[in-house]
Amino acid sequence: MDGAEITRRRNGAGLSQAALAEKIGITQSAISSWETGRISVPRDQVEALGTALSGGESGAGRSPSQDYGEWLRGRRDAAGKTREELAAAAGVSAIQIYNIETGRTLNPRERTRRALERALNEQAPQELVQAVEASAEIQGVGRLTDFDPHSDEDFPREPGVYVLYDISDRPVYVGKSGNIRDRLRGHVDKFWYRSPIVEKAAYVRVDDATLRGQLEETLIKFLKSNAVINQRLVDR
Repeated sequence: MDGAEITRRRNGAGLSQAALAEKIGITQSAISSWETGRISVPRDQVEALGTALSGGESGAGRSPSQDYGEWLRGRRDAAGKTREELAAAAGVSAIQIYNIETGRTLNPRERTRRALERALNEQAPQELVQAVEASAEIQGVGRLTDFDPHSDEDFPREPGVYVLYDISDRPVYVGKSGNIRDRLRGHVDKFWYRSPIVEKAAYVRVDDATLRGQLEETLIKFLKSNAVINQRLVDR
């Protein structure tokens, strides 16, 4: 496998040089040397390289969200864009892109994915998107979807239950609303509603008001954490 083929297959898989190197367990500079032809691929690395580029063993133990983030990072690298540049082009925040690329955001909203893909002039493989959505499905309830808690445009305009997380991914607030966006707008001026106390957010659509209340109360009781600001179902 020559350097041009490695580059072509790596880009086709949506991998950056760093991501490919991590899969094989070598340095990024080694990948660069192979692709430029400065160094030939060692015999003992040929099989590992082929496996990594074919998506074989490399996917073991990874979640679909990590793979989607890897795809995004690879396409961004291929386009020569920084996170800030892509954020500006897509109309999302750079922290959203960071969370997606690192797998911290498990299931980005469809509008977020579409905005990023339009900005990159690329479309994620449909099977990858379907895998991400399926992995976020809560049987009998719905799909857990991530959103940016600091972007009014990204607030869900749907009924449901939402969870706010701090910078360490610890849940700090569980809430419910017939329109989550309207409810969140009541939080944004609170002293606690700022980074790093509120860094990420996710919601599940629940149309039935009674079920929303039951789910909110169950989640708060289940978490049993003093970190949950509204642990007694009191807004603060």
